[in-house]
Amino acid sequence: MAKERGLISPSDFAQLQKYMEYSTKKVSDVLKLFEDGEMAKYVQGDAIGYEGFQQFLKIYLEVDNVPRHLSLALFQSFETGHCLNETNVTKDVVCLNDVSCYFSLLE
Repeated sequence: MAKERGLISPSDFAQLQKYMEYSTKKVSDVLKLFEDGEMAKYVQGDAIGYEGFQQFLKIYLEVDNVPRHLSLALFQSFETGHCLNETNVTKDVVCLNDVSCYFSLLE
């Protein structure tokens, strides 16, 4: 059975939860780095591309390397046309607000 684009598998979600159990970071702390800190270079309006999203995960989960399949599945789950319309960015971005809301709920 093919995996649908934009859905993370139960095993990916379990892996994400394990990372979060060991992380001491809060979404609000990581967002500050993206809003006016050293990671601001990745932000395009309220959007970030895949590279910025990977950096977000590394900082938030406090790991050196997030498995590609996990970061890609999560990134694809956030991709919507909503952010594209608001930021005038053409493709391959996710709304930083959506990402922060999701991880805040998981905290």
